[in-house]
Amino acid sequence: MNMIPRSFRRSQFREERFKTYVRPIIDAVMRTRGSCRILDLGGDADYWRFDLPASGIDIWLLNIEAREPSPDPRFHVVQGDARDVSGFDDLSFDFVHSNSLIEHVGQWADMKRVAAEIRRLAPNYYVQTPNFWFPLDPHSNAPMMHWLPQPLQRRLVSSKARGFYAKAASLDQAMRIVEGTSMLDRAQLAGLFPDAEILTEDVFFLAKSLIAVRTEGR
Repeated sequence: MNMIPRSFRRSQFREERFKTYVRPIIDAVMRTRGSCRILDLGGDADYWRFDLPASGIDIWLLNIEAREPSPDPRFHVVQGDARDVSGFDDLSFDFVHSNSLIEHVGQWADMKRVAAEIRRLAPNYYVQTPNFWFPLDPHSNAPMMHWLPQPLQRRLVSSKARGFYAKAASLDQAMRIVEGTSMLDRAQLAGLFPDAEILTEDVFFLAKSLIAVRTEGR
């Protein structure tokens, strides 16, 4: 059973987050500086289809795998690892954006490295991640799968395709899937981003996602 109504799926959640949190940060920077330089860690141009200012926006899209250049001159496609963005100086950007990335970068030490880079690179940031304590696993679309012991998760991803996961064809592939996601709770996100406000995106009175937001001057 899907706990989330069909009329309000992933794209709707992203649009609501954009309107509520992301666009106001961009607008505040634009009012102050007249332009906004954004680093989107793990993002793509399709996400930014939502309403943006007509000019003054430059968005760097950084992904660990190579991507094709965008025909839109506002987007600059960069191959890199979010755990080490040392190619950019401190405060190179006005705003760092990260949507459903930090749970995929590795274990706690890797997450700390990503968080340190985000905090170093801009005075404003937005980091969204699924909440470990929400009962629906957003990656497999299976209720409570992320709460199961690793051997059971491995069996489930080996039995059939689930959500974003293709059916694992081998033990090695199953382990890469299972170990490729480490979901966080509120205390962990607050520990990674101690200078942020930690917000929740709620469904049926349960926190579906966690969001860390820091704005300039906070």
